[in-house]
Amino acid sequence: MKRLYRPCQDRYRQRPPGDRRALLLLGRHTTAGDSTRQGMERMNAIQTINLTKKFDKFVANDRINLAVEKNEIKCIVGENGAGKTTLMNMLYGVLQPTSGKILINGEEVRFRSPLDAIAHGIGMVHQHFKLAPSLTVYENILLGVEIRKKWGALQTPFIDNETERRRVRELIDQYHFQLDPSERVANLSVGQCQQLEILKMLYRNVDILILDEPTSVLTPQEVDWLIENLKNLSKNGKTIIVITHKLREIMALSDSVTVIRHGRVVGEAKTSDTSEKELAQMMVGRDVVLTVSNEGGCPCGSTPVYSVRDLTTVNETGQQVLHGVSFDVCEHEIYGIAGVEGNGQSELVKILTGMMLATGGSVAIGGEDITNVWPDKLREKKIGIIPEDRYKHGLCRDMSLADNCAAGYLNDRDLCTCGVLKKKEMQERCRKYIEKYDIRIADEHGNVSQLSGGNAQKIIVAREFESHPRLMIACQPTRGVDVGSIEYIHQSLLDFRNAGYSVLLISSELSEIMSLSDRVGVMYKGDIIGEVDPKTTTTAEIGLLMAGTKPEGLKVKA
Repeated sequence: MKRLYRPCQDRYRQRPPGDRRALLLLGRHTTAGDSTRQGMERMNAIQTINLTKKFDKFVANDRINLAVEKNEIKCIVGENGAGKTTLMNMLYGVLQPTSGKILINGEEVRFRSPLDAIAHGIGMVHQHFKLAPSLTVYENILLGVEIRKKWGALQTPFIDNETERRRVRELIDQYHFQLDPSERVANLSVGQCQQLEILKMLYRNVDILILDEPTSVLTPQEVDWLIENLKNLSKNGKTIIVITHKLREIMALSDSVTVIRHGRVVGEAKTSDTSEKELAQMMVGRDVVLTVSNEGGCPCGSTPVYSVRDLTTVNETGQQVLHGVSFDVCEHEIYGIAGVEGNGQSELVKILTGMMLATGGSVAIGGEDITNVWPDKLREKKIGIIPEDRYKHGLCRDMSLADNCAAGYLNDRDLCTCGVLKKKEMQERCRKYIEKYDIRIADEHGNVSQLSGGNAQKIIVAREFESHPRLMIACQPTRGVDVGSIEYIHQSLLDFRNAGYSVLLISSELSEIMSLSDRVGVMYKGDIIGEVDPKTTTTAEIGLLMAGTKPEGLKVKA
């Protein structure tokens, strides 16, 4: 492995002035031969010099030196709270730096808004898409772009639809997007929505494309398509910057990797010179187990602890979104539910956690019917809940860690008597969770808003496991969580299962489902269309089931 761990910031400060320019250009060791190679290094499409962002006294980015070559695919990795998104928001004009410089093609620029960034050829595809579902693909592309058709010396505010539709079609054909300009966005798959976001940026003639966690909601086939097309964009002259936690995809996609920790660049590497394990170590500063050992699950057919039968429901518009969902979770088992987001998983979780009413069917634990009961009653039945959205349903950002550690369990007499909170006992419990679950925060009396995503998720994991449930409903337990916290959460789920308890795991991360589950149900269009053994089923086969297609020869329990 060549030159993997390179503390770029310190090296920059220690080098003599004559060497600094070469270091800033590529962020790597240089020699006398390097400095004269082909007369000069490849031109950087985008570069930052000592870029710093402070929020009051908190330093989110500390003298970041980053260089991305033209036509390069650069991955930016790091733990949650490391400062990756802050850095990208400065490059896209959402935030303005406290100090330092941004250079585009060697020229210093200052962005007051994303419009300035787009004008300089920078586009960004956010993790949560910014599309209008009621409009067509073509209409979404033109949103925010004013096009005027010339009539002699005059310009009218009317769009030349014929010309622009032709241009959109040419871009779709050129980059092999699976899109119809006349299709409404509401009818698109998640993967197609992401294609549309990329197409919007290409329509605006961007040369530098930033993508934030682009594969978080895609099927394996859609991930493969995205990787292939990002490489195609790079070959066609585009520069790509990707923020991602997924180490396998980093290795398959990128030319180079920059690792950020605690707001600083701690190392860089050419992708061909490194490995998943070494990148993970750089991210968290210690050795990380990337694949947990999953042994000791129950044999299929053991006693069901939790049963769901023929569950149906409708959404706010009256449309049926669940169509008779049925499954069992057995003792000593992790039952995984896989599927592309938007196929009824969110509604299923809301029903199972008391946040939404079922219109038909039943839910039972230990043979006792608990259909449509309130969340507090579920906790009385010893059901732990790791919610899909930690900030919406699991935590209150503006409340203290101690308050959040007690949330949902204030009927515990150790914490509350006759409606009076025992603040001292709550703080002691919070301190216990911080130590046991390695929750990192500067002030244990601070608010949840001060925590990174991974540490915020650990608060929920600690609270729910320490309530000693017999069933854990874990929905997207590692979403937006760094590799170190993922390792911890995965091992916690396996330890819980190995202690004889049960887990219902609902995740859009197929690798997570495959590595943790003893059985997997695949959800498509509001129903579980098949149940498979992950030990004898490939990722590609489950990916096809997630798209509604049964692979030939695959044994599926209907």
